[in-house]
Amino acid sequence: MVSTRFFTVALLVIFTLNSFLPQTESVSCCLSYTKRNIHCQKLKGYTIQTYKGICDMDAIIFHTKAGKFICADPSKEQTQGTIQCLNARAKSLF
Repeated sequence: MVSTRFFTVALLVIFTLNSFLPQTESVSCCLSYTKRNIHCQKLKGYTIQTYKGICDMDAIIFHTKAGKFICADPSKEQTQGTIQCLNARAKSLF
């Protein structure tokens, strides 16, 4: 009886986790770009998203000091300027 109950609970946990995994993958991908101006002073870094992975578009993901993420169009001048600002700030630390 105990092994049947354990097996049932284990299957339920596996199915529950499996239903959430596809949702967590899509959260890490940018689906659109911001239209706001991004100020370098409020950022702590960035990552590059490419469409060749699991995501459907190229993007720059800026990491704010407040712990949020902002998706930006890598082809925009403003995005490139923000990247240069972050890179210059990082170089000044060394």
